[in-house]
Amino acid sequence: MDIAQQIREHNRQFRQTNNTDLVTKIARMQEDVFPFYRATAHLFYRDMAALPSSPFTNAQTARCWLSGDAHLANFGAMRDASGVEVFAVSDIDEAWIGHYLWDLRRLAASLLLASYASDIAAAERRAAIAAMATAYLASMADFKDSGGELTFRLTADNTSGVVQKAIKKAAKADRKEFLAKFKGPDTRPVADAIRDAVAAAMPDYVSRIPLPARKPVAWYEVLGVRQRLGAGMGSLGKLRYYALLQGSGGEDGHVILELKQAIPSAVAPASPGALPSAFYGGHEGRRIARAQQAMQLDADVLTGYATIGGMPFHVHEKAPTDKDFKYEDITTESELNKAAATLGMALAAAHARADRDYDAQLAKVGIAQQITDAVTSRAGFIAELTGFADAYAAKVRQDWQAFKAALARGEPMY
Repeated sequence: MDIAQQIREHNRQFRQTNNTDLVTKIARMQEDVFPFYRATAHLFYRDMAALPSSPFTNAQTARCWLSGDAHLANFGAMRDASGVEVFAVSDIDEAWIGHYLWDLRRLAASLLLASYASDIAAAERRAAIAAMATAYLASMADFKDSGGELTFRLTADNTSGVVQKAIKKAAKADRKEFLAKFKGPDTRPVADAIRDAVAAAMPDYVSRIPLPARKPVAWYEVLGVRQRLGAGMGSLGKLRYYALLQGSGGEDGHVILELKQAIPSAVAPASPGALPSAFYGGHEGRRIARAQQAMQLDADVLTGYATIGGMPFHVHEKAPTDKDFKYEDITTESELNKAAATLGMALAAAHARADRDYDAQLAKVGIAQQITDAVTSRAGFIAELTGFADAYAAKVRQDWQAFKAALARGEPMY
């Protein structure tokens, strides 16, 4: 099956439900190689399944909770449940159990493929991969002895550059201004039947919020529902709804929930059976919610799942204090290296938190210890990771050209 056929096969599952986003998706994929990479995690994991194993992995390091799509655009600032503004992995729709190296590889390739505010040479991008990997391994070495991942936070106090800017900007976000976006140009009304289905799903969703964090029933009253369009890249095609809740009331007391259609993880074909369906009850939204709770310290108390129109959805708060990491603002090698090192730390913390400390039956090992033991040579590890990123970025560019050529021939992509 060629590249165009694989993309078409993946996108066709959304053709009947969200054709509008598919049009946007294909247009953006055509514009630049990095949006193409972001939209094709399913291609990445088909390739990972075909590669020989690395000398820096073993059976134990294959039992790691992955974010599944750890590229530059899937990190950001957010306010955790304890009220602290932090920087962390922000999108875990593809979360699954697999080789820790897959997350690092996807992130490393993105460092080479991304478009920054000014031109950064290939050699300087490779140096950023080394900075990211060094920080990741150093964090794992620290976590294996201290258990520090259970308290580790990246905040405005221990970050710098574009990451620190994202955290500070998020912390100052205006809630009233944010709530106005509920009816913004990137949303549209939904049919009454959809609004009713979202409202009908709320009691079941609310029943799973831990009692200490649960609000009175009226707090969760659905005041309105709109469809969000054009968000992300890998998610384009999935149904995404915003539900405006009563919250504490008043002009700035309402709350927006995001309900995003959940589909099977792109990682699953490369690591079949690694995550038993019993762990998430066969509900893909629950899989994502459990991964978020595992990988984020003091995760959003509103994270959960729902079934709407017979389809699984992941649910979480869409908050003004959520801000994307603006990798596009990076202008120098120094800024890129600092940011890459921070990404490495964020990913290490997510991996380390989600081991046996979270669920001893699912992940029976201390992943920080296992990874540290497996990486017998940091220099060798960095050389292998950089070599992979170079080769894979070249393959992505070839796939992108093949995709554009198929479009030019008039081949459908959904």
